[in-house]
Amino acid sequence: MSKNNELELKPINDLLQLSFYIPAYQRGYRWANRQVVELLEDIFEFCNRKNKSEDDFYCLQPVVVKKRGDQWELVDGQQRLTTILLILGYFNSRFSEDFQKQLYSLEYETRPESKQYLLSLDESQKEQNIDFHFIYEAYSQIRSWFKDKVHRINDIESVFLNDVKVIWYQIDESEDVTDVFTRLNMGKIPLVNAELVKALFLKSSNFDQDGKAARHLQQLNISQEWDAIEKCLQDDAFWYFVSNSSIRTNRIEFVLALAARRLGSEGIIDTDKLKIFLQFNHLLNEQNADVVQEWLKVKQCFMTLEEWFNDRALFHLVGYLISQNVAIEDIFDLSDASQTKYEFRQKLIKRIFVKSFSSLISKGHDFESLSKEIVEVELSLLSYDSGAKRLRAILLLFNIASLLANPATNSRFQFEKFKLDDWDIEHIRSVASEMPSVKDKQKTWLKNVVEYITEDNTINAEERAAEDANTAQSIREDASKLLKNATFDNAQFEAIYERVLTLYDPSADEDVDNSLGNLTLLDSSTNRSYQNAVFPIKRSRIIALDKQAALLLKSKCR
Repeated sequence: MSKNNELELKPINDLLQLSFYIPAYQRGYRWANRQVVELLEDIFEFCNRKNKSEDDFYCLQPVVVKKRGDQWELVDGQQRLTTILLILGYFNSRFSEDFQKQLYSLEYETRPESKQYLLSLDESQKEQNIDFHFIYEAYSQIRSWFKDKVHRINDIESVFLNDVKVIWYQIDESEDVTDVFTRLNMGKIPLVNAELVKALFLKSSNFDQDGKAARHLQQLNISQEWDAIEKCLQDDAFWYFVSNSSIRTNRIEFVLALAARRLGSEGIIDTDKLKIFLQFNHLLNEQNADVVQEWLKVKQCFMTLEEWFNDRALFHLVGYLISQNVAIEDIFDLSDASQTKYEFRQKLIKRIFVKSFSSLISKGHDFESLSKEIVEVELSLLSYDSGAKRLRAILLLFNIASLLANPATNSRFQFEKFKLDDWDIEHIRSVASEMPSVKDKQKTWLKNVVEYITEDNTINAEERAAEDANTAQSIREDASKLLKNATFDNAQFEAIYERVLTLYDPSADEDVDNSLGNLTLLDSSTNRSYQNAVFPIKRSRIIALDKQAALLLKSKCR
């Protein structure tokens, strides 16, 4: 009978009677000593853990198999099962052959001699081939690790056999094993929590047995909805709204973790990398478990995130809190405790103010008593020396508040750009500009000046008197001539440079203003593009980029 990617947990003891076949497409054993020791240390730490319940167990990574006559074709997990076999062999070495436990066997399609070497572990043959070398080195490491633990070996063996479990993942008989192996080992679809939980939800035995067609329809529906959620999470605009993590694959695990946060975890180690899978495995293996209803709960978690994303106010409030490392679980708790969307929004605003102005809260002010005047005084105390983390948070909040307060635009803050790019805290009117000394930078500086004067849309007639415009055109003509001159004259550049400063930045030699009002948050590429441009050119560039971003955002929203 064909199995549909069946999953179960098996203790090592349940593997001892089995025979595994390792096909030619897999390489030989290659675990380093470090990996062997890490496995032993993890199991020993579990063995020593106090207050363990009878249900506690240590979970190993998946073993992926396909039925092959009387054997199991080992699609993935060869390295782990070989190491486990060597550890079991060490346990057996304490006894005569008549009292040794039967162990599972590993048979290799292209390396048949390795099966016998796993039994003999003859040191004199260890350099016969590379597989023997790694096998013997691993076994030597196992013996060395047990040297100072002889008095605990019985306890360790008991735990190893009964409380160490593998995730047994039996793939469908119709699946191509080479394709599955390639997917797992090329990193395209790693068998992690997400893949394992997906297999759990799609198990045939989890569905109503009334009719094959109805069961297939339920499976197909969950599979399609799973794929739709994954596709949405791959959109960086959505992903970096709900997360600060730069992971590229298996983002659906984020939603699964949210859905699993209220599931039981009895017998599961909190630090277990596969905790989410183990929680769902326990849930869906309970008697009367309704896989369709449990999937609906997962989907509802995602739909909540999607609702927040599509609501412009919630998008900015939630997105800001996430950017400040407030846990998504805490935000869900706020939502669950709110009767209406308005109440939820108010709680988010309060959370933002409490986080942003914690110094005021510590001084005895509560959220309700925070007046505009109190907040303004607090902000006036901030300066360039207040620390990048604090300033970034406040300047980001200012950007978001400005967007929300502008009724003329539906633009949304680009959290993905903010999190993926490097951002700098810069002065708006900076310390006196340094004249470029390198010829290439001098030319770039002049090109920026010519471009600024030439573009009519950057010139505000109300801000510039007629005589200034005439002076500007004279500067543009002289700068253009110098740029075209085959011999770039440094003295001419210095003269133009001084004329530009006199016209556009007469206050450039004043002391720099370090207050919050003279600070801005700029992406590093924009910041670098200024070179040593004078203030009006910087201002013009920011306005142009701001308009460009706004147009892009509007086009996305349509």
